[in-house]
Amino acid sequence: MKRSNTVVFVSAGMLSPKKRDHMLARRQLYLNYGALSLATTLDIMGTSTFMVHGEHREPAEVLRGLLEEGVFPSNFPIMLSIPSFYALPWAQIFCRLVRRSDPGVKIIVGGRWVVGPDPDWLHAKLPEADLLVPGLAEPRIASLLTEAPDLRILSAPKPDVALNHTLVSGFERYQPSVEASRGCGMGCAFCEERDIPLEKLGAVNHMANALAAVSDQYGGGEIRPYFQSSMFVPNVKWGTGLAKALKARGLNISWRTESRVDVLTPETIACLAEAGMKVLDLGLETASPTQILNMRKSKDPERYIRRASVLLEACRDNGISAKVNVLLYAGETAATLEETRSFLDNHKDSIAGVSVGPVVAYGPPIAANVLLREWSELGAEVVDSASAHESGISAIHLSHDFDAGSAEAASLELSRRYMDKDAYFKLKSFSYYSRDYTRADFDCDVAASDVSKLPFRVS
Repeated sequence: MKRSNTVVFVSAGMLSPKKRDHMLARRQLYLNYGALSLATTLDIMGTSTFMVHGEHREPAEVLRGLLEEGVFPSNFPIMLSIPSFYALPWAQIFCRLVRRSDPGVKIIVGGRWVVGPDPDWLHAKLPEADLLVPGLAEPRIASLLTEAPDLRILSAPKPDVALNHTLVSGFERYQPSVEASRGCGMGCAFCEERDIPLEKLGAVNHMANALAAVSDQYGGGEIRPYFQSSMFVPNVKWGTGLAKALKARGLNISWRTESRVDVLTPETIACLAEAGMKVLDLGLETASPTQILNMRKSKDPERYIRRASVLLEACRDNGISAKVNVLLYAGETAATLEETRSFLDNHKDSIAGVSVGPVVAYGPPIAANVLLREWSELGAEVVDSASAHESGISAIHLSHDFDAGSAEAASLELSRRYMDKDAYFKLKSFSYYSRDYTRADFDCDVAASDVSKLPFRVS
């Protein structure tokens, strides 16, 4: 059997979208920047690498593409990244197909949120996997190609190099990513990074150099990068510095990022707008004082809500599209939801769109049960007690007011209240749809979709 000398990275796809299954959801592209960081690290070391995303394609189709590309089978292990528990069923099928195609292949599986909680549980789900790698792997990636892999969980600060998007199969379709920082550590009850400290934001010159490098990778064409950061917290000096650094390099790039509603000032927003920020994803989650405390978003709900108001107005005043994330949480009632709805109504002229959904417990029992016990004290109840073990995804009935079905209906209703199809397309096309996906394509997909599943007003 002829083998290549290329390390293949596969980002596991999904058999169906994680929220609602419709054509528009299947069009979304999520660049696995964590796996690409590993591929880039090896590439810099001089190792041939190749990366492919499963997206919503069948696992067999992806494997067939690797065979046709000539990169599989390989003398090196195949690296499978599982970005979420929703990708686990896809990964299971893919591993079986890979093992059948090449019985001698070594399969190495990563994905910090899926591998980390309980490797024994995951290994039972993926018996074909030879090695499970918890944590971030940049410091260990070269050793994973050897017979003595380093499995220690080491400190892995953000690398100060631009991701090499050209390593990704069909990279031109994806909007690029630039990693700004890692960690958060703000303690929100539902967040995977609640206890992971926020690292210092990347230096301005490193960020500007990365943007210049990525622009070159795309041949100078229009790009709309996502500044990847669980909590983007620059100050005025950083924002002003980035604007100057980009101008000095002759770069005029529009970008998007995410942050909390209570950590950015209006002055910083103005500087970031000058530096090219056009879309800001804001984790409001709720405007109910009760739910803010239940989520552990803040110990001072009034201050939290007040700062959210100021920030949304600053986004509006500086031409930044604010996309607000809302989470229907354990213990949600008609009254707490009305508090959030009232806040959004009062700021609707500052909101470009919303993303709404009920909270879910992720992870095998060892991780999920901690949350589920806490949520039960708030009046919530798991829909299926076996789901954590079976899939790592546990839906819940939020309260007596909202079972799982009515919570989903309320999520759709709230989303449509603030977003029509124009707003939805504008936000999604900025970062998540293929760079060649047009408004005409979108309109055709809307016409072919079940409108009852769409999170925006069609007419």
